[in-house]
Amino acid sequence: MNGISRKTAPTAPEIAYLWLREQIAALPWDQEAFLSENAIAESAGVSRTPVREALLRLEAVGLLRRVPHKGAYVPSLTSHDIREMLEVRRVIGTWAVSKVTAQRLLRREVLDAIVDEQAMLLDDPVAFIEADIRFHKAIVHAAGNPTLEGVYDSQRFKQARLGVQAILERRDRIEQVLVEHRAMVDAIDSGDPDEAVAASARHLDSTRAALRERSSHALDI
Repeated sequence: MNGISRKTAPTAPEIAYLWLREQIAALPWDQEAFLSENAIAESAGVSRTPVREALLRLEAVGLLRRVPHKGAYVPSLTSHDIREMLEVRRVIGTWAVSKVTAQRLLRREVLDAIVDEQAMLLDDPVAFIEADIRFHKAIVHAAGNPTLEGVYDSQRFKQARLGVQAILERRDRIEQVLVEHRAMVDAIDSGDPDEAVAASARHLDSTRAALRERSSHALDI
């Protein structure tokens, strides 16, 4: 092509995936939604087969739940749901970051790579939060307790949904998250568990504050 590259047109599954992501990201956390495969296909301008592929991808990252033979369900979240998610993150996250730091179980470059990827996703809140979840999951996974990791993973939907909402109207939150993640990486790399736990706690407290600000009404979290 004489050195001229052409941008590849998005595939039908990618079109459906991006359309669904935008719909979910725009939905306030305290509202629910149900979309049938037919309705999604018609709105996104694709057939039902790529819609099913898109639903599988979004279910895998925790942004929706598929209902067999019907489509996609995005449940609303309550203050109790948010409080539960934050408690799980605090308890398991504190344990994990302390263990991986004390026992040197996680190479710095693993976390640096995820933060670097996040820094390239400033204009895509959903992809940014997907990378955010991978960052914290990497720490929990490295700690080596599959049972606790399973409990942590059970909160993935809440983390994804709330994370997107927390940064939609506060774009400065994205930069704040990057700063906090880098501080956590530095603390873990230092080998000082107390420092790493403190950095993790500051990040979670900042997340809690952002969720309170994003809510249209008082949150008991």
